[in-house]
Amino acid sequence: MTVELQPLAGLHDVLEVWADGIRIGFVRLAVTASAATMAVQLEAGPLLQDDIADLVVATVKRAGDEGATDIEFAGESVLLRHVARQVGFRGGLRVPLQAKVDDVAPPAPFPDRAQVADRQERVEWLVAALRDVKVDATAARPNRAFGRLAKRLVGGVGDTLEVIIERAPGRTYIISVPDRSDLMPEAVALAGDTATSVLNRFPDQAFAVKFVYFDRASYGLKSGRHAGETEGSAPAVRLNVNFVAFEEQLKMMSERDAKQRRPTSARPPPPFTAVDATVAHELWHKIESVFEAQHYKASIDFRRQLGLHLGVETVEQAVKGGPNNAPATWKKAYRRLVDEVSPYAVTNRREATAELFKLWWCRGGTTTPVVARFGELIDEFLPRGR
Repeated sequence: MTVELQPLAGLHDVLEVWADGIRIGFVRLAVTASAATMAVQLEAGPLLQDDIADLVVATVKRAGDEGATDIEFAGESVLLRHVARQVGFRGGLRVPLQAKVDDVAPPAPFPDRAQVADRQERVEWLVAALRDVKVDATAARPNRAFGRLAKRLVGGVGDTLEVIIERAPGRTYIISVPDRSDLMPEAVALAGDTATSVLNRFPDQAFAVKFVYFDRASYGLKSGRHAGETEGSAPAVRLNVNFVAFEEQLKMMSERDAKQRRPTSARPPPPFTAVDATVAHELWHKIESVFEAQHYKASIDFRRQLGLHLGVETVEQAVKGGPNNAPATWKKAYRRLVDEVSPYAVTNRREATAELFKLWWCRGGTTTPVVARFGELIDEFLPRGR
């Protein structure tokens, strides 16, 4: 085992995590009688999957030494939850994972799935993993050679695995992921669960989405500048492959401090994850486009009502309130969008509504006033079934 846990002075339940002489994070371990709870925070830097697995196993062993027989793994990090599942934890989406202390052990070495199983077996493995967390899926029919080549060229991730999600009787969409041995099924399941919920809430606009791709089909996705994108009139949304590929997430974590800072997108409150938030954000772009095409005058009134809540005539004025020469009311509305939503919300009015939708959909116990007002307008202008 390469990981060492060292108590942090003055905090009896917080441990520093060291690997090969480098501090890689912290663990909070609370043991009460036979029950324990653990949470992990990783620091940016060079990380290995084996280090993270050793971290989890070492913490569970420490809990057992302190008398725990059951342990709970708390946190929203899909990467950490993926490793926890590999060493013996189980549970559904967006809830703490559970395990018996004696059942947690380092994952047994196994050959690369991409080398030992044919493609159909790999997609069936993914279907089974999704069903294990209550996301029903079926394997899509494999593409012929030309279709596979076309998708490889467009998506930029090589071969793919595709599953069909039936969101309602007779209503389906496809999730496409890279065919990689480090695929994280829980991230795919989160995307499917959120997409199904959003599309079923807006059935009259749901026809605009038939595919959810995790790939590198654009420079923004390749470079990591974009978490997701929509494709104009194409019935698809594209999400960054980093969400579902373990090694890509590790690489992203190692490089994040060196990357140029960009306008920050809103982070969802627990138990929602970045996958949930990005799916909701991108789906809103499609829903809003259909709404504008079907009910243009209503869509203008929608934005006006949102603007009135911010103290301006329409939300477009709020996103233009950044320059020094902007009217005072625009500046105030601009600042509210930044403070109550996110800096990314003032990029343009479409990103403003997408960020608002994301926070409204992935809301916790309370929301900011502008997010709450946005939700009221959704229910007024886009009631269920309209």
